[in-house]
Amino acid sequence: MQFDFASQIDWVAATAEFAEHRRLRLEKVLPGETIQALLKSAAQEVVYGQAFVDASGSREITLNEFRGLTPQQRQQLFNAVYGQAARGIGFWYGRHAIGKSSPGVVAAFLDWINSETVLNQIRRLDGADDVQGASGQLSRFMPGDFLTRHTDDVGEEGRRIAYVMNLSEDWHPDWGGLLQFFHLDGRPRDAWSPLFNSLCLFDVRQVHSVTCVAPFAPRPRLAISGWFRTRPRPA
Repeated sequence: MQFDFASQIDWVAATAEFAEHRRLRLEKVLPGETIQALLKSAAQEVVYGQAFVDASGSREITLNEFRGLTPQQRQQLFNAVYGQAARGIGFWYGRHAIGKSSPGVVAAFLDWINSETVLNQIRRLDGADDVQGASGQLSRFMPGDFLTRHTDDVGEEGRRIAYVMNLSEDWHPDWGGLLQFFHLDGRPRDAWSPLFNSLCLFDVRQVHSVTCVAPFAPRPRLAISGWFRTRPRPA
C-alpha cells in the first residue's frame, strides 16, 4: 500500500496560503487505491466507541455498553449531552484511537504521517522545527452527531497543527458535517465540506466545529484526525 503525497500538490503555494490564513485544504492527497482501502477499513473493519461530553466531562463507552442501556438511561444520557451542547460544550460521535490493534491500512496511515518525510513537510509549512510526531483517531459521525465550537490548543500536549483526512466519498454539503471556522468573537468564517481524499491542516488556535450531520444523510461522515505535536508519537 503506497502512502505518499500526490505529485501535483504545489507546496510553495500551500505554504504561502497557510502562512496567510493558518489553515489549508489539500485535495486529491493520496493514491486512489490507498484512499479506497482506508475508506473500506474505516467503514467495515474498525470498531468504534461512543465519545461524548456530559456533566462529568469527556467520556467514551463501547457500543455494546450503549446498546445495553435502557430507553430511560439513553434518554438521560442524551439529555446530559444535549444540555452541555446547548451551552456550547461537547460532542457526540463514534471514535477509534489508532494504535497497534487497528486494522493494518489504518495503522500504516499513522506510520506514514509520523515519517520524517511528512513531519519535515509540516515543519516547513508551519515555519518551525519542533514538530516531533502525530497522533491519530478515526471518527464516524452518524446522523445527529456533532462537535461544538472550540480550539484544539491544549498546552500540555504540545499540539501545533491539527489535521483531518477526509474519507467521505461523494459527500453532499446539505448533509452537514462541515468543518466550520469562526472568528474569536463567534462570527462564522469559511466552512469546508468533507471532500473525499482531502487533507485539512490548521493551527490549533483556530476556532472550529463540526456541524451536526443531517438526519437524512445516507451514510456516516468518516475521517482520520489528530495533531502534529512537539512531542513524539504517542505509544
